[in-house]
Amino acid sequence: MPVVPVSDEISAKCICPGCPSYPGDEPWLYCGRGKSPQEVNQVTCLCPGCPIWEGYGLSMTFYCVEGTEEG
Repeated sequence: MPVVPVSDEISAKCICPGCPSYPGDEPWLYCGRGKSPQEVNQVTCLCPGCPIWEGYGLSMTFYCVEGTEEG
């Protein structure tokens, strides 16, 4: 089961759309929803600076490519 629950409140804190690697698809919140169906150009990852990443004690990066972190 993914560690991050998907809700409007949590989605509002998501910084994926501002990430240089963001593939431009919706919805974002890859740490909760899973990887992007689009090809991702892995430039850099902003996950470690995201309040969701810190708040849920996440450890991975590039959730848009790798999918969710299981708890």
